[in-house]
Amino acid sequence: MRTRTTIILAFLGLGILGGANFIQAQTSSNYAPVCIDDEEEEIEFNLAGPDDTPGDPGYGKDPILMPTLWQNGYLLDFHGTHEDYVLRIVDATNSVVYSSAVPSYQTQVWLPTTLSGTYRIELLTDNYLFYGYISL
Repeated sequence: MRTRTTIILAFLGLGILGGANFIQAQTSSNYAPVCIDDEEEEIEFNLAGPDDTPGDPGYGKDPILMPTLWQNGYLLDFHGTHEDYVLRIVDATNSVVYSSAVPSYQTQVWLPTTLSGTYRIELLTDNYLFYGYISL
């Protein structure tokens, strides 16, 4: 995983959200919390293989755009545009411990703070299953 430190270049609105670690930065017509003192890690995704059902043609020849998602503690931050996803967090026993719809306009997801440990993260679309690993 690559890491980077979050740097805020311009402030469009200020506010306190849960302590001094957060500001409110205006994005379009709404406000979104932005963490300014922790490091973000980019989650590296893999693509699950095509369905092994007889007659399944597999993937087409067009390139598949992998999701760009950064983790900052319990905050997941989608960078750039993305498809509608179903986000699933799966534990070591293959049990889904968290699931949420993520529409294409949503840029951030807060995971439950009750989760702790290493999990598989899955992003499902109508056609693909992307997966990676996160530590909370």
